[in-house]
Amino acid sequence: MPTWVFAGYDLARRTFLAAYLSYDLGLPIAVVGWLVILAGLAAIPAEMIAGALCDRGPGRFGPRVSWMLCGTALLVAGGVTMLCLDRASSLSLVALALVALVVGWAICNVTHGAWALEATRDGAGRARVFGLRSLAGILGTVAFSSIGALHIGHWSPFAAILLVVSVGAPLAHAGLILFVPDRAPLARARHHDTLLEPVRLLFADRENSRLAALFALNGAHTAVTGTAYLYLVGTALALPGWGPTGVLVQSACAAIGIAAAIACGTRVPPARTLQAVFWVNLLLALALIALPAGRPAALMLWTASFGLVSAVDFMALRLLLGERLDLAARSGDMNARAAAHYAGFHLPFNLCGALATGLLFAGYRLFGFDPATSQGAEHPYLSVQLMPALCAVLLMMASIRIVRTRSTTTPNTPSGKSLPTGSKLIAAEQL
Repeated sequence: MPTWVFAGYDLARRTFLAAYLSYDLGLPIAVVGWLVILAGLAAIPAEMIAGALCDRGPGRFGPRVSWMLCGTALLVAGGVTMLCLDRASSLSLVALALVALVVGWAICNVTHGAWALEATRDGAGRARVFGLRSLAGILGTVAFSSIGALHIGHWSPFAAILLVVSVGAPLAHAGLILFVPDRAPLARARHHDTLLEPVRLLFADRENSRLAALFALNGAHTAVTGTAYLYLVGTALALPGWGPTGVLVQSACAAIGIAAAIACGTRVPPARTLQAVFWVNLLLALALIALPAGRPAALMLWTASFGLVSAVDFMALRLLLGERLDLAARSGDMNARAAAHYAGFHLPFNLCGALATGLLFAGYRLFGFDPATSQGAEHPYLSVQLMPALCAVLLMMASIRIVRTRSTTTPNTPSGKSLPTGSKLIAAEQL
């Protein structure tokens, strides 16, 4: 239930937020860029704190329940404030409301993600958990993108989706709290390095570092493709009004792709799935360079193809994350905590997503493109179509190289080093 609602927030922030700030609030492209970067960066400290402390939490309500309640209060306050904004609103109020919304959702996401990681230690079971969780998110994206495509009254797609999300989030989180038992908080006392535990996990060994790099590249790719899509459709391809429809098509095809990934189950290793998706995304990025303007059929074909693989890579990354958590637990690591793992590996995802978005808007400004003033519309190809396509090409090439390097080394083992007998048994179980 929370994943279904979270899909609305994620769609609104990653796809419709920049266009809302540009077209509805009339903010210059430089200001929009900074606000989008702020939205990406604000989630990082919130996720680190929640990831470090969520496994403990106060004993009165339980660690998960307490953090879920805190995050829900923040996201509702931020969402309602965002709905009250207009062109006369101060920039500081816009930034404050956006930060509250993002921080609230970040806390809830870590809490819910830790719950999902703990649901099972079985590979097939975890594939079902994260596959169905991804499917619920995609079905939510389909529903919320339908709201955006309908153009309800005077509501912009961003505002219409945010209204439903602000009402639905408390209901979904209340259902989670009522139906899913909370875990007992850890009895281990807090240490001075508690807040750094999620970061420590990123560099615990070579395989963790490679997985963190894949999360980082995936975050950058997700941010660039999501943020640039509406600008690409409306300006470079000269198809105003087709953006929300394209988002709907992409979401529907993503549901098909995730359903296929769930059906494959454990027959296809997550690393092999990642490699295949990265190659498809590389080809699609090259095709984007040659996508013709004024051709909705060509746009929808590209969008549908992109949608089929758009969520499979993140699902595979989370399966690999579950493997790292399992290995740490079997090795007797007392720090093998679900929230710390979830928040730690989402840190590079969010950080590189924010940085990539900043570079995207820096490119827009460099080439003089500003949708709020219609400047740069006479030369949209270079900044609005070519730049995100080339970014996607470079990101996918780096991702392919990392996943190929990972597949040629012993799983969960630094290259060239032998394992003691106990560790060999653990590695064999992982295989």
